[in-house]
Amino acid sequence: MTSRTLRHLFLVWLLTWNLAVVPGGAAEAPATLDLREALRLAWKANPTLQVSRLEDIIAGEEVVRARSGFLPQVRAEVSQTIFDDPTKIKLKGVGPGGGTDSFPMTNRNYWSSKVSVDQTIFDFWATPSRYQAAVLGKAATRLDTAQTRDNIFLTVCQGYFRVLRAEKMVTVAQQEVTQLKDHLKIARDQFEFGVVTFNDVLQAEVALADAQQRLITANNDVTNLQSNLNKVLGLPIAAPTALKEEKELSEPTGELNQATDQALKRRSDLQASQNRIQQGEKVITQTRAGHFPRFFAQAGHTYQKNDIWVHDSQYFAIFGMQWNLFSGLDTHAQVAQARERLTQLRVRHQDLSDQVRLDVQTAYLGLKETRDRIRVTEKAVAQGEENLRLNGERYKEQVGTATDVIDAQTLLTRTRVNYFNALYDHQMAKAQMLWAVGAINDLLPQEKPRHAP
Repeated sequence: MTSRTLRHLFLVWLLTWNLAVVPGGAAEAPATLDLREALRLAWKANPTLQVSRLEDIIAGEEVVRARSGFLPQVRAEVSQTIFDDPTKIKLKGVGPGGGTDSFPMTNRNYWSSKVSVDQTIFDFWATPSRYQAAVLGKAATRLDTAQTRDNIFLTVCQGYFRVLRAEKMVTVAQQEVTQLKDHLKIARDQFEFGVVTFNDVLQAEVALADAQQRLITANNDVTNLQSNLNKVLGLPIAAPTALKEEKELSEPTGELNQATDQALKRRSDLQASQNRIQQGEKVITQTRAGHFPRFFAQAGHTYQKNDIWVHDSQYFAIFGMQWNLFSGLDTHAQVAQARERLTQLRVRHQDLSDQVRLDVQTAYLGLKETRDRIRVTEKAVAQGEENLRLNGERYKEQVGTATDVIDAQTLLTRTRVNYFNALYDHQMAKAQMLWAVGAINDLLPQEKPRHAP
């Protein structure tokens, strides 16, 4: 085996290994996919959810940082000092004739060390407030992750049903093409027997060409919608997946007021907003503590190699106070900023509460509308099929026109499209309602992680 062949084999192995171990790579697409499996894939591989989980981890580290304020701070210093001349002091009346003489205080070259422990005793609730704010921030971030999950789940449900609807549109277009081909054959037969004019054949050919164009567009829509869904699920964009019909998506029960009350209690974004208001209150307490002193205790050990000193090594203890008496109005401005931010949070919370109510109302009305549309269009499809059959028979019996048949086919296609639009719009409306009341995660209960809110 030549060195070139070995090099090629090594490169192939390296590429295969990289594809296998690089994190965040697209998952392998399953042959068939139901809604629950789609939600599971999104929960594990969606990039937006991965970023949100990292925000949760970052918020957890902020809690660790804030908690460190309760613990003593231990510092160590070691240094080497070299003077061109040792540090000296002057003493009067000790020199010859009562003059002035100088004595060294340090070695010219020495090293020293210091180890100290600093513990805050009381800082007017700055440290406890910072810690409580961090805990509330972590809880809010976790709720933000839950809301991101719910938003992604809604996107998955909508994308899932859009793909299914697009596939039904392909079926409708195929049915139209098949039926128009049958009509074209009948028109040609009638023309060959001299029963109708060539205009009937032309009409059928034009209608068939138009239907074939719609079929091409419908197939393209399926590909695009499936690619969009694959991206949300973390699958390869071009992965071919067969979606199963979803019949287990439950429809929320209860009146509008009951659904609104449930949403106000369960929506993660509303709970996160409330936590951030509480966090803002703690931040005010923390920043306001800057107006007051900090009381602390410090203890430690110092060592300096010095031939002059009696003791090279010393232990010490300090009880002290630090007070920034004037900071150029910086502390005052920080407190004012914290108060204004708290006002912002309260205004946003009220606006979000109104938005939640609007979300529930929109979803509730959408459910009612799509339910009524299904009932109406389901009956219309049966009527359209009968209408096409009757006009086809009339045309064969030469008591109807080709225009009547094509109009009946167009009407049937439109009613079928309306029916499937209503059917899958109703499925999406159910998902929208589950999302609006904060219950869409119930579609995947077994996937709730240990750290989920």
